[in-house]
Amino acid sequence: MTLKQLFFLLLSLGVLYGAEYDYADDLTPKEAVALIQKEHALLVDVRDPMEYLYASHAVGALNIPVFFVRPTLPPLKQRQLLADKERQNQKAYHQKKSYKPAMTPNKRFVEEVKKALNGHMERPVIVICRSGERSAFADDKLTKNGFENVYNLDGGMLAWEKDGLPAGGK
Repeated sequence: MTLKQLFFLLLSLGVLYGAEYDYADDLTPKEAVALIQKEHALLVDVRDPMEYLYASHAVGALNIPVFFVRPTLPPLKQRQLLADKERQNQKAYHQKKSYKPAMTPNKRFVEEVKKALNGHMERPVIVICRSGERSAFADDKLTKNGFENVYNLDGGMLAWEKDGLPAGGK
């Protein structure tokens, strides 16, 4: 799977699974940086490890995925036919519909965030993903499990990078 396909897959998952969640507040990237500096907030990147590693991440963010995303491959015969068609026509075809995502919740998500905070559930936590959808879900999950100061980074990594804040992993 190419990086571009991964982005489209994760974007579509955000649309499919996007919903209204019950959580405290959204922060802009600059507000998040101020909270990190002032109150030592923990910045948690909730994306799948592959996206965290290869699609950029905020410098200093701890990767604790809320979901693991794995595409399911179509049958080999179908992939061979498509490759042959592309070769014959010298044209790439969009294959997104052939690769169905399988999202597996990280059953240890809440436990791992709590452990990263050494049990201090009052410490501020800022959750970030690509655009803000998965982090809104993660924020809701943490809030419902007793975390006191959880914030969603509005706009996710897209906003973080747009504001010129330090990122790496590309």
